[in-house]
Amino acid sequence: MKNSIQHIRAFLAVAQTGSFAKAAAALNLSPSALTVQIQQLEDWLGVALLERSPRHLALTSAGQNNLLPMEKLLLDLDNIVNTSRDLAALRRGVVTLAALPSLCAGALPPLLKQFREQFPGIEVRLRDVVARRIDTLVRDGEVDFGLGVRARTNHGLAFETVLEDRLCLFVPAGHRLARRRTIKPSELTNQPIILTGRDSSVRELVEQLFADANLTLMPGLEANYMSTVLALVRQGLGVSLLPESADDDRAGLVKIPVDHPDVTRQLGLITRTGQALSPAAEQFIAMAKAFF
Repeated sequence: MKNSIQHIRAFLAVAQTGSFAKAAAALNLSPSALTVQIQQLEDWLGVALLERSPRHLALTSAGQNNLLPMEKLLLDLDNIVNTSRDLAALRRGVVTLAALPSLCAGALPPLLKQFREQFPGIEVRLRDVVARRIDTLVRDGEVDFGLGVRARTNHGLAFETVLEDRLCLFVPAGHRLARRRTIKPSELTNQPIILTGRDSSVRELVEQLFADANLTLMPGLEANYMSTVLALVRQGLGVSLLPESADDDRAGLVKIPVDHPDVTRQLGLITRTGQALSPAAEQFIAMAKAFF
């Protein structure tokens, strides 16, 4: 039946007011139009909902049985409409994203703060994981999108660059290289390099840099998190080649740009091909593009 919600509202108005005249006034209908709607609802359901007489109006047993379910139906519908409008208006929602640890430790927190200040009703769920894991989480739909290195677009993923991140050498403030303005990879062959984990995109970039230049990489310590690597460098246990975005706290450290054309990596948004994003996720992505 067309306009069934309207007909249910008509029945509830009569049941709540106990009067066709009062219900018609509340709904801005004529009494005759309201009567037609009640009759159409009864015809559709196949039962009488109201007992009518010139001096008496009451619910039938079917009307009594259907009263609470109909009230709940309209309440649920109103909740659905209000929630949908809140989502569209960015008053509520959830954004889930996966991002590289280097971004989570450096460039991303200021963006998250800005987003929360502007949209306090939207919850952001952040997962800091390595590059390969980001691709998997996005492809499997466990997160709305990712922020990481260039994804393999032939695996159902789309990639859009938002910033470029170059490798820099991090050394203790008292290191003999600390006053250098730039450094060449060839000058690091005798330096113990503190490396990130083997599943890290940064580790791959560093190893590829030395291999392409036919240089010997002298591994030092190894740690999974860049914050740990920087702490080890700070203690004078070696030097490290890390992205510029890892520069979240340089106390006791010096950052030296690497003079080589192949030390820049593209970072960007990773989404599923053909994916429809929620309004909250779309807004976060728009802010990320403007922010970076």
